[in-house]
Amino acid sequence: MRHAKSSRDDPSLPDPERPLDDRGRQDAPTMGKRLGKRGVRPDLLVSSPALRALTTAQLIADEIGRPRKRIVVPRQEPSRLCA
Repeated sequence: MRHAKSSRDDPSLPDPERPLDDRGRQDAPTMGKRLGKRGVRPDLLVSSPALRALTTAQLIADEIGRPRKRIVVPRQEPSRLCA
């Protein structure tokens, strides 16, 4: 899953530090609720360390009843783990 809508309000922020914007903070829990209604409850969530991705994972975890501590943030980018 891709992160929710992120903010570009502060061009001085490095890309990994960009937060979710208002829409993203609203949409991520909505998607979590939709996943929960469909019975999607993964044992493990993997997130990029980017703030917008981790925040999205946390908001979704909250909605599907998974503890935030079950979110794994690899030291490498996930695409490198699958190569």
